[in-house]
Amino acid sequence: MNALRRIHAALIRDGFLVDTQPVSARPPVQAGNRRLGTLDMREWRKTIEAVDELVSCAVDDGLYVTVDEHRFLVTDTFESGHELVETVSGWQGTRISRALAERVVAARPPVCVHQEVRLRLLRAI
Repeated sequence: MNALRRIHAALIRDGFLVDTQPVSARPPVQAGNRRLGTLDMREWRKTIEAVDELVSCAVDDGLYVTVDEHRFLVTDTFESGHELVETVSGWQGTRISRALAERVVAARPPVCVHQEVRLRLLRAI
């Protein structure tokens, strides 16, 4: 909540804050037309739920008003399975099973992760 207050203090009245977060709990991993499995981002979803609670409190406290919210499918494309495994292994709150990692590494590139991303526009009041 402290960060939202500091951002609010830095914004001019009616200034905008853009909040964008990946929100998929189990985004699919794909190579070509073949679905390889899903990442486990359920821990990340807990982080998003906590962020949502803080934003809700900031709105309730009269700091912001939600102007708009949209969801998009965003595809991260990797040139090799090794690159995908290395990259997503570093994503906070994300797990890739050993079996999925093996399928990804063995797959013909490119390999992709399809995530639902929320874009929320807040206005400082």
